[in-house]
Amino acid sequence: MDNKTHNSLPPGPPASLAENTLEKMGTFWETTRLWLTQAWRIAILMSRGAYLTSERRELFGKLGESVYYKILKGELRSGELESVVKEIDRLTKKLELSELKVRAIRFGSRPRSEKSGTSLDQQPGGPS
Repeated sequence: MDNKTHNSLPPGPPASLAENTLEKMGTFWETTRLWLTQAWRIAILMSRGAYLTSERRELFGKLGESVYYKILKGELRSGELESVVKEIDRLTKKLELSELKVRAIRFGSRPRSEKSGTSLDQQPGGPS
């Protein structure tokens, strides 16, 4: 037996195997890098969009609030908007009553209506 032939590997296949492995790893890393770059760019664009949307929503809120107060003062007349203002006032009163109930539960006293002296829970049509 010749030790040289048994101990040595054929010169062709291992080199091509190593090249194939390195090429696959390089392709994997390049694909991953491209995907991460694209995901990063998308995330940046989406965060900018969310910021702009929140700014726009805030401006709409300011506009709506100023129109609301002008209608309350009588500076602006609109039948359609006046019904919305009445609905906002109704919801505001319900929210205030709910806040009173939460305070009562937190601090242990029963909320009472200032006008009638009855418990808010007992009033017909009261907030639920």
